Amino acid sequence: MADDERVDITRKLVEFVEKHLLDGKDVGELTTTTPLLDWGLLNSIETTRLVAYIREEFSVRVPPTEMVARHFKDIESIADLVTSLRAPVA
Repeated sequence: MADDERVDITRKLVEFVEKHLLDGKDVGELTTTTPLLDWGLLNSIETTRLVAYIREEFSVRVPPTEMVARHFKDIESIADLVTSLRAPVA
């Protein structure tokens, strides 16, 4: 996967988090390493919304085995997950 494609994925994830998870919350400046779980921005309901967005926007299904904290700790981790699931299998 090209670097520019990963940049696009990251940008779209930032936009989703800003629009749907922050929802007016003042958490300071959102970065791609903002700890979404530690700051309480992702809970079970919000994670479900995020996974649905990933499926719709990137045509990627997140298997239950990948629904672990390390994949959702921040936007970089989520982008890594999406990137790995989009990669063609050789």
